[in-house]
Amino acid sequence: MIRLLAILTMLIVAPATVFAGDGWQLRKQDAERQIRVYLRDRSDSQYHDVYAVTHLPGSVHQVEAVLADIPAMPEWAPRVARARVLKRQDSQAWIYIDYRLPYPFKARDAVVLSQRSRDNDVVSIHSQAVPGMVRVQPDHVRLSNLQSTWRLSPLAGGQVKVELWGIAEPGGLVPAMVYNYNLADDAIQTLRQLRRMAQRSKYQDDRAAGRSPPKM
Repeated sequence: MIRLLAILTMLIVAPATVFAGDGWQLRKQDAERQIRVYLRDRSDSQYHDVYAVTHLPGSVHQVEAVLADIPAMPEWAPRVARARVLKRQDSQAWIYIDYRLPYPFKARDAVVLSQRSRDNDVVSIHSQAVPGMVRVQPDHVRLSNLQSTWRLSPLAGGQVKVELWGIAEPGGLVPAMVYNYNLADDAIQTLRQLRRMAQRSKYQDDRAAGRSPPKM
């Protein structure tokens, strides 16, 4: 089956607390790793929104360093074949992502504009698909409706709260039933792999050095 959430690199609803009254429903969880995934219907689309949350050991800088390591994205985002930075400007980056889907679905790709912001100790990374910069390939479906938000918040005891909101239109002939069925599994897998990646020595904090934020 297709793993389409991470395929589409996770897109944004709006960064806000998730309540059942907002239509969010808990669909899957990994109690051992403190991962919860919520889905909700969209009034303007047959594809669901997603919100996922977890607590990880480490720091905001540590998790952000993983997200900012764009070439390493295939190691934690299922179905991402490759990713590269096209351009950087201040706190913004334009990123090309190539997704490989199983037969009979065509490969997907996207150019996303990623923007980092900070509010006190909380870091947010907002991304959305933008046109241009890379020529559309005849053997790919270019994704145009794709947005995401990561929010990283420090917690006591050397922990960080990681939240992800996403919406997407997969393009082409992808049945909504297939997409929605796999959405929660994709989110679980992504956060599991993100936890694993954040423990690698290359992403560890040097707290005493006061390092600058990773470049997106």
